[in-house]
Amino acid sequence: MGQETVQPRVRKSRRRIVLAIVLVLVAVGAVAGVLFEAPSNTQISIRDPPQSSYDPTIQAIYVTFTSIEVHVANAHNDSGWTTITTSATINLFTVLNVSKVLGKASVPPGKYTELRFNVSKVIVTISGLNVTFTIPSGSLKVPITGGGFQAYGALTVNVELDLSFRTTEILNNPTSTLNPVATAKVA
Repeated sequence: MGQETVQPRVRKSRRRIVLAIVLVLVAVGAVAGVLFEAPSNTQISIRDPPQSSYDPTIQAIYVTFTSIEVHVANAHNDSGWTTITTSATINLFTVLNVSKVLGKASVPPGKYTELRFNVSKVIVTISGLNVTFTIPSGSLKVPITGGGFQAYGALTVNVELDLSFRTTEILNNPTSTLNPVATAKVA
């Protein structure tokens, strides 16, 4: 008779252990699901590391962005873009040796491989005079080096846009159009 009372207690203990393990696994699965399916924060910063120093007559380069976006891998060209910022103006001379954040936004989970920025104008101060330039098509797409980045689980990813212009193109340019030298990387 003593064995009959021991067996039900052992069964109850085993059931409780199994139930506890199941609950832990469900909790871990839920947390993992949230981490991998939650949106991520992406911020875009900018630097201007010119290939060579700008001519001393060039005193400022103001770039006005109308939007900066990131593109999710394997989406069509017209879809898959998420806007990070809709408006920003920066003097590239203020970011020669440091980077500055242009915008930050929440992006859906996924792999992002490309940056697109639309520029409405570039104003260059040359010997005290402001000269307005444009960028052909007003838009530039730049692949994010290293294959891009994976957005998931409330991470904050910083993508740094390195943007510069050629001095010779600024000073000897009858068409007033500039072709920027640009790269993007995860910083």
